[in-house]
Amino acid sequence: MTDRTLAEVLDAGLGWLFDTVQPDDAHQQHHGITIGLPHANRIYGFCPTGAANLPVVVVDVAKPELRPYALPLNPLGPDELFDLSSEMERRGFKVRKTWNGHPAVSGSVGLARTAHPTLVAAVARYHRGCTVHPARSVFCGCEHWRAEGARVIRPVLPTPAA
Repeated sequence: MTDRTLAEVLDAGLGWLFDTVQPDDAHQQHHGITIGLPHANRIYGFCPTGAANLPVVVVDVAKPELRPYALPLNPLGPDELFDLSSEMERRGFKVRKTWNGHPAVSGSVGLARTAHPTLVAAVARYHRGCTVHPARSVFCGCEHWRAEGARVIRPVLPTPAA
């Protein structure tokens, strides 16, 4: 089995943010989705409505090595956030702003273009909360609320070779 590549992660995550039509009866949690890149010890998050209600791509060290009152032993690389931003720009996604990054274990890239309107609408439905049990808001666990969340179309990742 082969590990996925960063290109595959970005293809799937950015495709989900900008090109995937979501059903009008589905909701999506506002933090979005994550896709792991285990061999690189990274997790990439794709948030539809982050800073300024625009999409944010987050890179996290999957298994940080932390010490009390000291910098992490395995932070993001000094150029990692810049390289990620450059790759997204190369793909045609204008970067609005970056924050965090080296020497931390997390960095964010804020994009300038709004996510797909149906995905933004799915996040709005999540914020609305459960329509069957409004008092429970987004913390409802009823069948209706779970089914609405399960209808979201997830990113498509290539199947690893056997």
